[in-house]
Amino acid sequence: MMKDKLKFKKLLNEFRSLEAEFNYNTEVMIDARETFQSSYVEWCEENGVDLHQLEKDKDKYVIPVPTVEPEDSGERVEATPKTSKHKEIFKSIAKKIHPDKLKSKDPRKNEFNSAFQKAANAMAESQWGELFDIIDKYEIDISNYEEANTSLEEDIKRMRTKLEKQKSNYAWALEHCGEDQVCKDRIISLYLRQVYNWDGIKRP
Repeated sequence: MMKDKLKFKKLLNEFRSLEAEFNYNTEVMIDARETFQSSYVEWCEENGVDLHQLEKDKDKYVIPVPTVEPEDSGERVEATPKTSKHKEIFKSIAKKIHPDKLKSKDPRKNEFNSAFQKAANAMAESQWGELFDIIDKYEIDISNYEEANTSLEEDIKRMRTKLEKQKSNYAWALEHCGEDQVCKDRIISLYLRQVYNWDGIKRP
């Protein structure tokens, strides 16, 4: 039991680290996409690439834009689980932090409401790392750490996949070229070939 609990802590910390990296990258990518768009336009002007003609030759011209999650409305959302997995854990959370258990003027009302909403959304979307984050924060005991660890391992794998996908775009690649002009030339050339079917010819 103790071994599984310690493993739970380790896995949860790993998940939190990956989630923090993903959230940080999301913020970075907002600026990186804007930088990429202005950079490749400038690069075309400097290298004799007629971007206007490339756009005309292409049926549809698409520039990737950052995905922005909707802001939290503050409204409480009850769980509508896609699965009964960890249902007992959610019940334990509800017993301890359900906002209806507090008086309207209790200073913890907003905190509990936010935490319970996070847990409810986690249940609805099978986001187990988010669910266990609430468990750990409010020191709620669970009976089956082995099952929890399996779910955390699945979520860690999912988060790693999200990170890989997040980094597999031209804006990210250009951002990490730094001041290396050869790297920048290569990334922008690849982008033009893929998006516009550019022939690689620079015209005076």
